[in-house]
Amino acid sequence: MKVIKRDLGSNVKKLTIIPISDVHIGDKTANLKAFKEVIDRIKNEPNTYAIINGDICNIGLKTSKTDVYSEDMSPMTQVLTTIKYLEEIREKLLVISNGNHEHRITAETNIDVLYLVAKQLGLEDIYSPSWWYLYLTFGKTNKQREALYTITGYHGSGSSQTTGAKANKVKKMSQVVLADIYLMSHVHEPINTKGIIFVPDYQHKSIVKKEMYYCISNSFVEYEGSYAERMGLIPSNNTITEIELDGTKKGVRLIL
Repeated sequence: MKVIKRDLGSNVKKLTIIPISDVHIGDKTANLKAFKEVIDRIKNEPNTYAIINGDICNIGLKTSKTDVYSEDMSPMTQVLTTIKYLEEIREKLLVISNGNHEHRITAETNIDVLYLVAKQLGLEDIYSPSWWYLYLTFGKTNKQREALYTITGYHGSGSSQTTGAKANKVKKMSQVVLADIYLMSHVHEPINTKGIIFVPDYQHKSIVKKEMYYCISNSFVEYEGSYAERMGLIPSNNTITEIELDGTKKGVRLIL
């Protein structure tokens, strides 16, 4: 699990994080217009940041389920296109993480394409090949110290079909590590939910309630002509998910 630390400074009072995943650049059904709109928003809005959570490239290979002959870009062009888009928001990236589609090339050749993207951007320190854990500090609370949030995530795995099964998948992440926010992708359905857990307060020898937020990010793939349509899977909602954090007090809001 890669630990990443980011301090955005005391002048930031509130920020928005937009998880970006499952763009599938190279797939003919990828909505690059919608992707570019999100890139422009992150670029132009103050205190709006992004987490890259895998499957940015489609990487259709002859050995994969994806129809390699329907790709509209070669794998190399997909990587160069990813660099072109992410360069625009380089200063706004908090995490860059791999997905199962990029891992196809790693499994075949040991070449990690998203690591090469991160290296080209000079952001190797925020790259993770799998599960990551982010310590994020910013703002100033009434105790005159920065607000601290912990966010953890990975791309995801499996083939859950129902909304409940997908939500259970992201909630199971809290059985691995404790954090404020859990982020998963992969299942192409935006989902936000919330839970609580009671944790020990060792100083006062009591227990306190901790809120935990669970987020699954959207895809940018259209249904018509897609792999999902060919397999008879349920169409995905492409609405982006947003994570809003308060720097003056501990406060999280998930937005769809």
